[in-house]
Amino acid sequence: MSDAPIRPASVADADAIAALHAASWRSAYRGIFKDSTLGPVLDDERRTHWSSKLAAMTADDTVLVAGDIGFIAVWAKGDPGFGAYIDNLHVHPERRSGGLGRRLLGEAMRRVARRGERGAYLWVFDDNVRAIDFYRRLGGEIVEGGFDEIDGAQVAHSRIAWNDTAQLAEACSVVK
Repeated sequence: MSDAPIRPASVADADAIAALHAASWRSAYRGIFKDSTLGPVLDDERRTHWSSKLAAMTADDTVLVAGDIGFIAVWAKGDPGFGAYIDNLHVHPERRSGGLGRRLLGEAMRRVARRGERGAYLWVFDDNVRAIDFYRRLGGEIVEGGFDEIDGAQVAHSRIAWNDTAQLAEACSVVK
């Protein structure tokens, strides 16, 4: 189990988050995204993305980091009726399955529950079976499907939702 300390992210973390995000995509999305999308341009694109996202955070947004090995981003404003939007949960590919993703998600959901939000959801590519299994083990339910256009191709994805963020936080603290 990873015991890396978890703390709120700041704009100063943009480069580290971007590097981790790119490494995670290259590992998890090979075969979903084109190789050119996962190439060197990804690093600058993610750096620009995270610099602007972190600068625009509101008080109800939650972005947490665990050193340079994991992060989660949960935005307060998501799709109406579904609650907080879990936009990103990434653990360095070499550190997966050590409990850090569960710890990050649990801490984020504790914070979301404390501010009064009961629901949470995310979108996951259907080919990312590892992630789907993880979320379903934590009580997430697939509530709808759809398609994203990625690199000019239609890629199936599913919305996974929880209706009780406090219960999700508790599920994350149970070691399985």
